[in-house]
Amino acid sequence: MSDRIWHSGPPPHVGWWNASMVLDPVLWSWWDGERWSLCVCDFNSAEAVNKRALRPLPDEYRHRMRWTDYWPEGARVPRIDPRGEK
Repeated sequence: MSDRIWHSGPPPHVGWWNASMVLDPVLWSWWDGERWSLCVCDFNSAEAVNKRALRPLPDEYRHRMRWTDYWPEGARVPRIDPRGEK
């Protein structure tokens, strides 16, 4: 298990979050503002990630999702709030 702080409830904004039901630091999920997507890993192809991001996590598992505010150092895409807030 990692030393990341895992949170419950919705994250602060839409986007990719290091998130899972089992606190796995290699899993990521898309939060669309209302629902989580199925989880993906770094080794998934872009096509697989796209397909999984479009598939919502079943509602019965939604309450078990946990997320961290971890963002990889030097990531090609910065962590931004699409609402323009910090």
